[in-house]
Amino acid sequence: MVNSERLKHIAVLWLLLMGSATAFSTNYQKTFGDDWDDAVRFVKVHHEEWQQEFDLFDVDSRVAEAIVFPELIRYSMWQDEIERAAVNGLYVTKGREGANFSIGRFQMKPSFAEEVEQAWNRSTLSKEYGFVFNLQSNNEARRSRIRRLSTMQGQCRYLAIFIRLLQQRHPQLSQLPVKEQVCFLATAYNRSLTASYEQIRKMQRERHFHTDVIKTRRTRLYVYADIAASFFSLK
Repeated sequence: MVNSERLKHIAVLWLLLMGSATAFSTNYQKTFGDDWDDAVRFVKVHHEEWQQEFDLFDVDSRVAEAIVFPELIRYSMWQDEIERAAVNGLYVTKGREGANFSIGRFQMKPSFAEEVEQAWNRSTLSKEYGFVFNLQSNNEARRSRIRRLSTMQGQCRYLAIFIRLLQQRHPQLSQLPVKEQVCFLATAYNRSLTASYEQIRKMQRERHFHTDVIKTRRTRLYVYADIAASFFSLK
């Protein structure tokens, strides 16, 4: 009886270990195929252009590119044009309650930009860099926000500011290996800017990311941070 229970426990542990090994050894390049290759090419083409923006905020471009790489895989030009049109019309007049779709290559929502702007204005970084955002709840402020989100330069700057805010809010990040920092920052980018350090670390293993236009019961879910870290490892 004892041997039977022991064997059962060994079997369970073996399955858990095998499952963990499978999760960590996923070949995302093979999984996403042409979409992965297209995203890699896009990063290579724009690397120097983006680096100029990241350098303005003393952000490592390798880290920044890895954080948004899963979004580059998922990006759809056709879908983006529809969502951009909806945001331009409804968000400007009604705010995030009217429309809050992700737009651009980095798939940023207006609500994300609002949170980044609010956190930036409250931080010492705004004084260090000498600028603040217009946070008034009116058409002009929202229209300016959408203009920033609609350009590659604007999205790079939002991303760089996001990274600097997280680094300042969680100084213990600097003690982690860079790849672990990528996992943390990528998780926060995908899930929550305002979550605690412990909450974000916990979220790092959760499967929420997918590439389907509409999520169904058959949709395959991935760990966002794993994809970002996998791309970072290739750089």
